[in-house]
Amino acid sequence: MPDPLPSPRQTGRFDPLRVLAAMGVGAALGGVLAGLMHRIILHTPADVPATRLRAFYAILVVSGVLAAFAIESIRQLQEASPEADYHRRRRIR
Repeated sequence: MPDPLPSPRQTGRFDPLRVLAAMGVGAALGGVLAGLMHRIILHTPADVPATRLRAFYAILVVSGVLAAFAIESIRQLQEASPEADYHRRRRIR
């Protein structure tokens, strides 16, 4: 019987599904933040056009997606790097 394929974590390869999952989490967090901001804006006397509010909410969600994408991509690339500098633990002084 052939050996099972090694997981991407074992081989140190980049796993795009983990990045996609992180992007989903980032979108969810951005959506929660947009919902909180929506509630705050509704209870202020400011008169903001609906198109600007939708654009603001979209920017919050996209920011969450991009942040999650960047964090998970860099984390995986550092984990797969053969250089010792990426694997040593740094202490806070």
